[in-house]
Amino acid sequence: MDIGKLFELQKLDLNLERARRKLAQLKQALGESEELGGARKIVADTEAELHRWHAAQKNAELESQTLAQQIDAKDKELMSGRVSHPKELEALQANVEALRRQRSTIEDSGMDALLHVETLNQQLATAQESLYQIEEKWNGSQAELLQEDAKYKRIYAQLKQQRDAIAQSLPPADLRYYEDLRTRKAGVAVSPLQNGQCGVCHILVPTGVVSAVRSRKDEAVTCPSCGRVLFAG
Repeated sequence: MDIGKLFELQKLDLNLERARRKLAQLKQALGESEELGGARKIVADTEAELHRWHAAQKNAELESQTLAQQIDAKDKELMSGRVSHPKELEALQANVEALRRQRSTIEDSGMDALLHVETLNQQLATAQESLYQIEEKWNGSQAELLQEDAKYKRIYAQLKQQRDAIAQSLPPADLRYYEDLRTRKAGVAVSPLQNGQCGVCHILVPTGVVSAVRSRKDEAVTCPSCGRVLFAG
């Protein structure tokens, strides 16, 4: 068993995992940020509210115009002299007064709607400016993130190519042993021997085990503590 190759494979696997995590982070960051999404929502909500009040203002104007025409027609009828009966005249006058009161109420509603429209127009301008600034910042960050994403994709592809080359050069039984051990040992099957200690669990390795690792480089000598294969470079 070529422990040196297994150790190289282990280093590549660790670097591949780091690259995978980085690419996952970049993928998430490349999506629309909460800040940008929130700014878009504020603009959309303000536009919807503005549309509602603008429609209310227009409806009030149209209704006021219609009432004005009705009042004018009633006034002309009063002035024409065609209605002479006192009760009919009183009823007609009362109708005109009711129309005038209704028109006054509608005009008040229209003025209220107009004030809302003016306020919302100012709010919309502010929200749009804020959205523009956030979009500019986001677009700049996206360009940098896309460059970094492309870089890590190249790194990942290179590491994968190197990993495949070493894996193919190993006997199938050795590769299966490595993969099984890596699965059981949280992704790390081979640990470097550093100053008489296991490089992963950092436990001092007995002298006899250290000697075996150094003398039997074609055998899988494991750490008595964590069970990983030890490699002495």
